[in-house]
Amino acid sequence: MSTRLVSDIGGKPAGDIPREERRQLFWEKQLIAVVNLLSSKLDITLDEFRRAVEEMSEEEYGRSYLYGRRLDGWLRLLFENGTIDADAHAARTAQILASGSRDHV
Repeated sequence: MSTRLVSDIGGKPAGDIPREERRQLFWEKQLIAVVNLLSSKLDITLDEFRRAVEEMSEEEYGRSYLYGRRLDGWLRLLFENGTIDADAHAARTAQILASGSRDHV
């Protein structure tokens, strides 16, 4: 393969490595549980997930972090296979953000 994937950062300058410990957030734990469930129910493989993450733009990839990339990759896969309608998801997300609160029904 002649071109590097967005996740192939080996040998590139990356700055300092953060050394502080960080507790896993509740939503990150939930994401892992949902991903494990969806992987078995929808027969989505690790290779498909990896492809979805590696197709992110360099800007998207650089702005995100591990769990953000996982979430974005899984959403991309769920849109692709029709489990979630991308337009309905975007509209619902906009509605929640416009309300100024995460507390929604």
